[in-house]
Amino acid sequence: MSWIRIVLNRLRTSLWLIPAVMATVGTVLGVAMLFSGLAFSIAPSDGHWWVFSGDAGTARDLLSTLLSGMITMTSLVVSITMVVLSLSAGQLGPRLIWNFIDDRQIQAVIGLFVATILYTLVVLRSINEELGPDYVPHAAITMASALVVVCLFALLFYLHKLARSIISDTMVDTVARHLSQAIATRSGERRASVGGPLPSGSLERRIALTDSGYVQFIDYAALCRLAVRHDALLTVRIRAGAFAIRGRCVIEALSPAPLPDDVEDAVRDAFALGADRTPDQDLEYAIRQLVEIALRALSPGINDPFTAITVIDRLAAALEEIGRRPLPPQEYADEDGTVRVIADASTYEALVNTAFMQIRQSARDDAAVLLRLASRLRDLHEVASSDVQRDALSKHLHMIGRLAEGFAEPADRRALEEAAAVPPENASVTLPLR
Repeated sequence: MSWIRIVLNRLRTSLWLIPAVMATVGTVLGVAMLFSGLAFSIAPSDGHWWVFSGDAGTARDLLSTLLSGMITMTSLVVSITMVVLSLSAGQLGPRLIWNFIDDRQIQAVIGLFVATILYTLVVLRSINEELGPDYVPHAAITMASALVVVCLFALLFYLHKLARSIISDTMVDTVARHLSQAIATRSGERRASVGGPLPSGSLERRIALTDSGYVQFIDYAALCRLAVRHDALLTVRIRAGAFAIRGRCVIEALSPAPLPDDVEDAVRDAFALGADRTPDQDLEYAIRQLVEIALRALSPGINDPFTAITVIDRLAAALEEIGRRPLPPQEYADEDGTVRVIADASTYEALVNTAFMQIRQSARDDAAVLLRLASRLRDLHEVASSDVQRDALSKHLHMIGRLAEGFAEPADRRALEEAAAVPPENASVTLPLR
């Protein structure tokens, strides 16, 4: 069901889930050690030099110091994180903060800090100076000290990772890896054979959504099962990443017999709507995250063409991967090969436009960025596997070539014209951009 997928996606991308689990583990560990007797099982008199050997008063002072230090350390980490996120949002874009929040290593470090605080607090509350030295939890106190030492090393790792995360090249690499994962996931979906048979039917039914929002996920498998059950053909008129307006038709169903009313509810359950876009089925969203970095780098306030060039390189690598992999299927078939669902899938041309259109427009006066863009387009043109891909790339090369006319410096103009020249085998293609 769509709402289950929404909940799972929110949990997967939440900053609090792993810290909450680790905090619970820390609390349970402290309680378990005290009530099971493990905290009193090891004493310094047994010859273990590394075990805490103080009395109850010393133990309370030590744990109080450790607890105070951990709370201060955690507050420092949160403060530094907020400053870094503010800087990153201004320089790279606020939507890229999700890449930081979704980082499992960062979540684990925060969870370790919180778990250590709660564990130390549980052990501290168990110390009673009136019970005598035999009731001092030496092992539990030793473990608290060890956890604090681990937290210190984790703090060093966290600061290193945080410092690297605000470097634009690091963020570009992170987003590019997420894009590559999305490409691999989408290209592995089951598809219908080319020219597969279509079910017959003359009765058409248009189905609309009852809510508005961004389409985060479409369960094509559920739609295919629904179509098989009613011997229907479902044509999806919207894709993941688009904004759905309540009442807009999203499915056209063609069937030989009238469909029951519960089909509409089943169709709506296959759509997951949310307040923002997600990269699960939306390749264009993952591409736009890289494009946003380039656009901010090219803005007058930042003026960082080197970051824009890095983004262009990563986009070219992603488009090369898209070009040699099968695109997300436009047709989904049943076990017999009959097409049951026709999807509104992204095309190679649409993905190229998403990747390079806005960058070209923002860099129209920057010869260095346009030269790199033209160079990467020619590289993609060389490795393209079909005429459709080469035509889409040629359109952008032609547009860059026309921009060369606006440069006053003859050397820049000549270099850009040469870089944007369409390779000979496709030089005659001058299709207008739609």
